Amino acid sequence: MGKLVSPLLSLLLVPLGIAYAQADPSRLLSVKRICVDKLVAEGATADAARELAIASLFASKRFAVTEKCEAADAVLKGAVVEKSGFKSQSEGEATSFGAAGGRADRYSAAIGAVGFGSAEKLGSAETRWSASVSIRLVDKDGDVLWAHSFDSPGGKAKGALADAVERAVKQLLRDVERLSRPAGSPAENPPGK
Repeated sequence: MGKLVSPLLSLLLVPLGIAYAQADPSRLLSVKRICVDKLVAEGATADAARELAIASLFASKRFAVTEKCEAADAVLKGAVVEKSGFKSQSEGEATSFGAAGGRADRYSAAIGAVGFGSAEKLGSAETRWSASVSIRLVDKDGDVLWAHSFDSPGGKAKGALADAVERAVKQLLRDVERLSRPAGSPAENPPGK
């Protein structure tokens, strides 16, 4: 009855930050074992993001996490981009004053000068990190069951990469939970909590 959304449409929705489960929720709900594939990223970022995704999925206890992708019901795939920016700020203040005087007569001249000054400069510099994560859950037939994209500037206690990956995985868990509730039942955690 429900028509499946094409993988192309799913890929178009991901950059917009839209979590999307296909029209047939039973396919997503039937997933019990997930393998996290190597994510596309530069350098060690890919390995770090994969490990963070595995840890988040494992901690949720909603899915069995396997290293053998051929034994999994679905594979989590995606890409991660981590960027850094440099911000610097400086300001300064200076004050100076001086006085000069002199006297001269027909035979001699005397000149004197005094000057004082002070200056103060303050400066700061910081590197800011941000991360973008786009992940999708793909079944054995290659159909995209779910996709989500998330951007994060990081937080006080968590880096941008860890925050983005954790939030994307949590969105998967929320969407699966929402689909598994009977129609018309109230949400356990209403929005904003």
